[in-house]
Amino acid sequence: MIARDKAEQSDKLKSAFLANMSHEIRTPLNAIVGFSNLLVCGDIEIGSSESKEFVSIINKNCEQLLVLISDIIDLSKIESNSIEFKMKKQPLNYILSDVYQCQLLNMPENVEFILQQPKEALEIVTDDTRLKQVINNLINNAIKFTTHGSIALGYKALSDNTVEIFVNDTGIGMSKEKLAHIFDRFYKVDSFKPGAGLGLSISKTIIEHMQGEITVTSKEGKGTHFTITIPIHADTI
Repeated sequence: MIARDKAEQSDKLKSAFLANMSHEIRTPLNAIVGFSNLLVCGDIEIGSSESKEFVSIINKNCEQLLVLISDIIDLSKIESNSIEFKMKKQPLNYILSDVYQCQLLNMPENVEFILQQPKEALEIVTDDTRLKQVINNLINNAIKFTTHGSIALGYKALSDNTVEIFVNDTGIGMSKEKLAHIFDRFYKVDSFKPGAGLGLSISKTIIEHMQGEITVTSKEGKGTHFTITIPIHADTI
């Protein structure tokens, strides 16, 4: 009886996954194919403002598709317990500065991107690629729901040999009901926003593998605050 119920639940989750992925993959692919066809049909002059707009749309949808595929691969690695970490001593200031410079180009017009770091550099034991992946996920999430105000990225060392990395925004915020499901797989605060609802779930798993935790607080109309707390000198995984 229990085995049958688990099998039925597994089938439902698999069906939901396939249906969700089908939609999420088709949407950017349709845009890529559609606007590519418009560019090669000969009616659009290469170099015109219209052609540049079409190329921008194609690039944006290519990026969405790459993120989606990357999330699916990471989800598969998590399921098979084969996700790898290369832990070594890293300068945290450099990691955050690198993320900051890359994300500056993605900020909406009326949103200020703020980097808040102590003057004294801090070295931590981490996988910089995975940590950047998580921080970028949080910033991308903030960008989706922040049209004006600011997004702040920074960190502070705590007294218990841990470091707190934060991403704060002045976006639309979330209700308590939505906040309770924010780390669930395939959960989307806004179904009309791009993405498969995997980024935050994957981020939580990555941080837990780093012996840390990720938390969030939010108020509707006021903004959202994500916090990553990880050991400064984590054990090598």
